[in-house]
Amino acid sequence: MTDMEQAEVNQNKAIRGYIIRCLVKGFNNTSLTRQISNAMMAAGLIISPDISKHLNYLQGAGYIEFTSEKVTAYTAYAKDAVIRLTKSGVDLAEGTIDDPGVDV
Repeated sequence: MTDMEQAEVNQNKAIRGYIIRCLVKGFNNTSLTRQISNAMMAAGLIISPDISKHLNYLQGAGYIEFTSEKVTAYTAYAKDAVIRLTKSGVDLAEGTIDDPGVDV
């Protein structure tokens, strides 16, 4: 793996961890998609508000869920969906479980 590829992998892990930490701070472990995306843009973590691939990863791993059944990771930003941490997501944030793909 080249240095450039490794940097992208580390960036992806950091973004996923940031999403988890934002949800922990939110009311009842929830937050709006755009609120998280805007915070990451302000922090310089991302340059585009599209965080769908990161949400898809976290949802697929069982760490997050959307409060609306009609929302997917790829429509969450457009619909400004509410994201909620699952029990596994809370465990990940608290260090009870470990995921090498998420830098919490």
